[in-house]
Amino acid sequence: MSLKKLFFLSTVIFLIGQMDLFAQSEKVSLSGTIQDAKSGETLPFVVVNIKDLNLWTTSDINGKFSFKNVKKGEYTLTASCLGYKDYEMKINLSKNIEKYILKLEEQTLALKEVTVTATSGNKLNSSSSIKKAALEHVQASSIVDVMQLLPGSLTVNPNLNDISKLTIRDVTGKDATNAFGTAVIVDGARMSNDANMQMTSTALSNQGISTSAGTGIDARQIAVDNIESIEVIRGIASAEYGDLNSGAVIVKTKAGKSPLEVRFKTDPKIKQVYAGKGFALGDNKGFLNIDADYVQSQNDIRTPAKSYNRLTAQIGYSNVFNPQGRAFSLNAKLKGLTTLDKQKSDPDKQSEEKTKVENQEISLNIYGNWMINKAWLTSLKYTVAGSLGKQYNWDHEQHTTVGAATTNSMESGEHVAGFLPYEYYSDLKIEGKPVYAQAKLTANISGKYGIFYNNFMLGGEWSTKGNEGKGKSFDPNNPPTQNIRPRSFKDIPYINEYSGFIEDKIKIEIGKRSIELSAGSRFTKIDTKGADFDVIVDPRFNARVTLLENRWNKKGWESLSIRVGWGIQHKMPTLAYLYPDPAYIDKASFSFKDDANDHKLAVITTNVFETDNDHLKIPKSNNFEIGVDFKVLNINASLAYFKEKLTHGYNQAGYAVPYQYREYNYSSSLTNPEYVNGEVVENGTSVGYRTLKTFGVFQRPDNGIKTDKWGIEYSFDFGKIDVIKTSILVDGAFFHTKTFDNSLKMIHESRYINNEPYPYVGLYVGGTNVGNGNLYQRLNTNLRLVTHIPQLRLVFTLGAQCVWMDKSKALSKYQGQCLAYMKDDDGNIIEGNVEKDKTYNKYINPVAYMDQDGTIHPFTETEANDPVFQHMIKSGKSTYFVEDSLDPYFMLNLRMTKEIGKFASLSFYANNFTNAKPWRYYQSSGSDFRVNSDISFGAEISLKF
Repeated sequence: MSLKKLFFLSTVIFLIGQMDLFAQSEKVSLSGTIQDAKSGETLPFVVVNIKDLNLWTTSDINGKFSFKNVKKGEYTLTASCLGYKDYEMKINLSKNIEKYILKLEEQTLALKEVTVTATSGNKLNSSSSIKKAALEHVQASSIVDVMQLLPGSLTVNPNLNDISKLTIRDVTGKDATNAFGTAVIVDGARMSNDANMQMTSTALSNQGISTSAGTGIDARQIAVDNIESIEVIRGIASAEYGDLNSGAVIVKTKAGKSPLEVRFKTDPKIKQVYAGKGFALGDNKGFLNIDADYVQSQNDIRTPAKSYNRLTAQIGYSNVFNPQGRAFSLNAKLKGLTTLDKQKSDPDKQSEEKTKVENQEISLNIYGNWMINKAWLTSLKYTVAGSLGKQYNWDHEQHTTVGAATTNSMESGEHVAGFLPYEYYSDLKIEGKPVYAQAKLTANISGKYGIFYNNFMLGGEWSTKGNEGKGKSFDPNNPPTQNIRPRSFKDIPYINEYSGFIEDKIKIEIGKRSIELSAGSRFTKIDTKGADFDVIVDPRFNARVTLLENRWNKKGWESLSIRVGWGIQHKMPTLAYLYPDPAYIDKASFSFKDDANDHKLAVITTNVFETDNDHLKIPKSNNFEIGVDFKVLNINASLAYFKEKLTHGYNQAGYAVPYQYREYNYSSSLTNPEYVNGEVVENGTSVGYRTLKTFGVFQRPDNGIKTDKWGIEYSFDFGKIDVIKTSILVDGAFFHTKTFDNSLKMIHESRYINNEPYPYVGLYVGGTNVGNGNLYQRLNTNLRLVTHIPQLRLVFTLGAQCVWMDKSKALSKYQGQCLAYMKDDDGNIIEGNVEKDKTYNKYINPVAYMDQDGTIHPFTETEANDPVFQHMIKSGKSTYFVEDSLDPYFMLNLRMTKEIGKFASLSFYANNFTNAKPWRYYQSSGSDFRVNSDISFGAEISLKF
């Protein structure tokens, strides 16, 4: 769908919805009281919502609520309160209704119905909702653990020792591009990792430290126990959400009155404790929520250097002013996080070698909603948020050298250098202070106009990100490695983003049928020094046609709907991609050491290259999906087909620049060489030199990643078998993912010809492997038997994880052609299907090469047959492209939650409790590997006071 057509459709939808905006229509009122379903006590401060009109209010101190000036019609009335089950009911407002009694049930396992899994379906897009009961039943230590509830996901044991990434619709679970494009929004504020610069150098291929810089957020920063609900958007997101490619994880934390709750979790690797309470401050004074948690994680007590300790705390205030008039909600959340890892020694290293990693952050988020309830404006939502972090890496490392020369020059040219000790310790410190700020305002106009329900949204958003840290520092005489220099992060410009979004949703009800349409677009402008991007446009469209809606009919078809969506989504760049470190290429020009007479001279030629990419683009994903949701004979089902295409994904690619340097003549007869007037001399006479040409090779940001993905997701809820009080749920997915690295990576051979550096640089698609891509396919099913016995306040889930298909293979493709070819043992090229053959070794040539003048030439058959270029031809084993197709594998998981009265609960989980870890053979590598997660047990106890 073209952008013009989308705008036209959006305009038509809006005009239809607004066509009788000012027409006179009889209005009614709704008022009532909210009660505890069991005790009959009135409940204050409950949020009540007329869902179709985006009208909301809260109950007063006496539990009373009211809506005024509501157009006649049939609506969906919802109510929510911390600690209670969400309420939803159809209500027909054909006249004034007074004394409406709305009863809420306390959220306990004593309820007749309890949901401890993710729920999907009946929305415009593919999304999953995960409520508090499900979070508690999973016993998540990290938000990553919750993702196993999504269709197509596999169970992974809790792990907080390694950087944790959130991915959506990802086969491997480790796709960095997918994680980078996954938005995480907590209480309306987007979390960001875009100002993280904790790297040794962006110009180096090996960072030497564990870092999440340039990727998505580290999910370990998010405490789980204070979360009230999570929504995972897998399909096309609303135009309200931007700066994403893969999807969004929307988190809502606790707000409101709640008892003091203390939780203890333990498993073989993780120990965790949490405490939190919600205070009512008195009549119309709001609520104060305070919580904190501490986590200690260590995979192996024999490796204390690989441990993780974290403390988080949050204090939140919430209130609704003028609840019976133009209600205004105010929420303020102040959050602090710190790691408590001390200086560590690694037993695998020298005794004096130590590392230290610290991460602190403080954030403030103020958000709310102002209910105006006028014909021209229904409500205003606002968010103002900011965070300041402190990141610190320290690496105390031992080095043994041959007394090599070293320099700390920041400028290109020849420089007199010093010598490294034969043995020394380096201290690399990287101190970052990432700063994020954002503000967002959203106006909403909602109403009912005949058979039309319309919701028009218009909003704007601003965000900025920068880093105020001291950056990288070390003793220049004892460097951690050559070719890096100190850099202050304060000198890096801030990135400002200005966004506007517009969206219109319309619902047309005709009897038991309805049509829902949503069309909108998001516009983003990046404003930062040294980069100029066009306005980025993200059009989005979703539609849903309900062919049948008869939810109260339990004997046949209750509901049937079809949905379709299309949209474009962009992920904005990070500081590391827009402002990478300069590359420092140091080359020894002369070295003389006479230890007996204490005379030394070293000359190093330094070349400084800027590594920013002037042609860097914004990653773009083009998404389409179509799905069907239905309920028949008490079987609730949801199926969706999706197709996603990502282009211009970020990565780092090798880049080369030719340069020349002088190599001075060295003779054993030299006794007192000096560097005078830019030249090495002996007794006033030049020692002579030769000029050599070579290449400076470094990493720079690129847009080489391309991903083509499609799949089918499904979920079935077969309802409860009352006799055994067990519900049967089945979900899963088939994923088909192709990913390619199409960046041209420049590789220089570390060899000499005629005693001079190799004079050419090869340009390889994706690198020197014979393949530049991968294909992953997986079909899995998760069967869950959920047994819930309300009388015992007990729920346990037996889960069977079935992987029916698990395939992977390497690919070679660039501009529609396979780049790899085959040769026999005699060097003859063999014709045939390279990606299916497993007899002959595979080869790849560079697509081009660079000479010493910087000119790029195509690599032709002539070069392929020239001995000088033979080293550029790379090879792979005969089975490199063989498909690895694994036999099916299975494992069983168990989860149990038992409430002990109202004041305690006990939970237990066992992943892969039969310890099923079969071997599977990978033909491509000729190796056997085990599949499935390791056996793992854990328990949790929760106390309420």
